[in-house]
Amino acid sequence: MVHDKFLMRLGAWSGFAYIAMFGLGWLVLAHFMPPIAPSASAAAVAARYTEHHWALMVAAVAMMVSTVMLLPLGALLMQLTAKIERGVGALTLMMGLTVATTMVLTFYTGLSFDVAAFRTGRSAEIVQAFDDAAFLQFMGGTPMFLAIWGLLGYAILVTQPRTGIQLFPRWVGYVSVLVVVGFLPEVLVFLFQTGPFAWNGAVGFWIPAVLLIGYLAASPFVLAPAVARVLADDDRA
Repeated sequence: MVHDKFLMRLGAWSGFAYIAMFGLGWLVLAHFMPPIAPSASAAAVAARYTEHHWALMVAAVAMMVSTVMLLPLGALLMQLTAKIERGVGALTLMMGLTVATTMVLTFYTGLSFDVAAFRTGRSAEIVQAFDDAAFLQFMGGTPMFLAIWGLLGYAILVTQPRTGIQLFPRWVGYVSVLVVVGFLPEVLVFLFQTGPFAWNGAVGFWIPAVLLIGYLAASPFVLAPAVARVLADDDRA
């Protein structure tokens, strides 16, 4: 198979582009660092959306648009996984499905924020309900995206030695497994409104945020060499 050099290289940098675009919405425009507290009253939540009406709507659009950046990244992850598997196997198929659910999660998080901000004058309880939905699905939606790191870790630590296709150093696999472990407790945000397991707590937000930002920001420096190895194989073929 001859790979498209431009698209593969684009995919290598798309994780960084995704976190930059999503961060524009989440951090710069919405100022969700830290997030609105889950213990905040309905009146306080509604007041935040009324006071920052346009900023929050534009922030929501930026989050939804960031979904596009996952397309080249997801395609690249599937290609690299297939290369490691020496064909499209179970790992590649599961990677594709997980990338798709991650895109859905990202889009509907932004959509929920936009619905909360879209109309001023709504009852505070309705605004709070959509705010809850946005934060809960993004923080607690780990089953929809966590397998990306789990599958990559498995491909690197288990499948690479079996097939002899060495695209990634083993430490990338260990880091991927560490990310999975760091994200697992995040599902507890569905149970707590205060404390470390709430969606604004250390376990519910800050640890996963550091892992996500750090991993995606550094991803081009891991993916680009893997792409170079694949393209070098193409040239030799």
